[in-house]
Amino acid sequence: MIKPMTNIVHPKFLFWLALTLAFVLGSGCATENIASMDVVLSDEAEAPRIETQARILSAYHGLDALPQAARICGIPIGGEDGMPVAFSVQINNETLAPTDFAVETASGEIVTPICATLRPALESLEQRTILLVGTFGTPEAPPRAVEIVGQLEDTQGNPLFGLRIEKVTPLAAGPSLVFAERFAPSAPGLEDECSDQAQQAVLLTWEGGVTGPDGADLAEVQRTGVWVLLENGDRVHPISLGDDDPDNHVVACIAEASPAIIVSVESGLFHDPGDDANPETSLGVVLGN
Repeated sequence: MIKPMTNIVHPKFLFWLALTLAFVLGSGCATENIASMDVVLSDEAEAPRIETQARILSAYHGLDALPQAARICGIPIGGEDGMPVAFSVQINNETLAPTDFAVETASGEIVTPICATLRPALESLEQRTILLVGTFGTPEAPPRAVEIVGQLEDTQGNPLFGLRIEKVTPLAAGPSLVFAERFAPSAPGLEDECSDQAQQAVLLTWEGGVTGPDGADLAEVQRTGVWVLLENGDRVHPISLGDDDPDNHVVACIAEASPAIIVSVESGLFHDPGDDANPETSLGVVLGN
């Protein structure tokens, strides 16, 4: 069995992460400068970098009873569980099948999903989150693990067989950030997501689909609950949030040119389809391909 590979994290990333978590989220003005703090970095310190490798980022037991009228993969799925599985790489949809996955339940039973789909996250820069549908567990007996057991490939043709995650986010938990990529606002796939004032865009991937409370559109309270740490030490809000649909991707449009290196989100703002709100969550930003 192939074990999941871990990130290779530059030492300065750990510094920035610790510094970011030391902030009191939600206080202060929209821009805070930390450059004057009494912190000495070594000459070798650089902007944080993360080398992403093929691995499962998260498995999110988001719903234990899909709507009775729900239909996907050409079959009715009402009453089944929904579990988005996010990857560090984009997925080749032509290789995707329910039999690519084995879900281990709390009792040790291995379950094959009845449906596996990239919907609704099908836009060109998305396609890294697979929704699994089936009977996977309950709040009292959640699923234990998800493993790739079939011929699933990423968009570069690399096999993902053997990848496994043994931490499944339970039903009661809200969604956390699992991936963040920095792009130019004009990058293909981001057209019309940001205004002309944006100098960069950060594509945020959550464990599961997110909206405002009770399925509401994202609004000012969500925008101002997102903080972005820049390479120059400033900490800012996005000027807007784009890609406001119910999938697990949100675009943070940033007016400043200094590269984004960490995104932090206050708790209680982004809700999954079961209306569970996010915990406080922070993540390093990588340069998008």
